[in-house]
Amino acid sequence: MRAVHSIVTGLLVLFFAIMVIFRLIDGSFESAGERMDRLMGVTGSELGDAAEGVAEATGDVVDDIADGRDTPN
Repeated sequence: MRAVHSIVTGLLVLFFAIMVIFRLIDGSFESAGERMDRLMGVTGSELGDAAEGVAEATGDVVDDIADGRDTPN
């Protein structure tokens, strides 16, 4: 549980730091928020694509295990 707490805290600190950097660059939290929304949208689609690839690869491994060995030793 402590590890999960550390990960969540780290992500929140990273999010806050990026927002502050964007605020300093853009001059307002409104434009920084819009920039962060665009960034999170791209990140979300990339994560979705990666998760889909992992699911397909896992399915292939499970099918290989269920079929048994392809060549006897």
